[in-house]
Amino acid sequence: MNTKKISSAALLFWAFIAAMIGSISTAVFSESAFNDNFAFTSMALALAGILISAAFLMVDAVLAVCNP
Repeated sequence: MNTKKISSAALLFWAFIAAMIGSISTAVFSESAFNDNFAFTSMALALAGILISAAFLMVDAVLAVCNP
């Protein structure tokens, strides 16, 4: 049976994208300073996660091309 394996880096990337969208919506619709600060902190963590998981995706792509 030919099944495709979903990479953990791809799952993390999309999870961090979802976290970024959630924190952006929290910042837009929040009514208190606490929620704004929480949203900005979440955005910073999500951005770091997006960058790191994108780097892992790039490494996986390079390894897939170079090591068939």
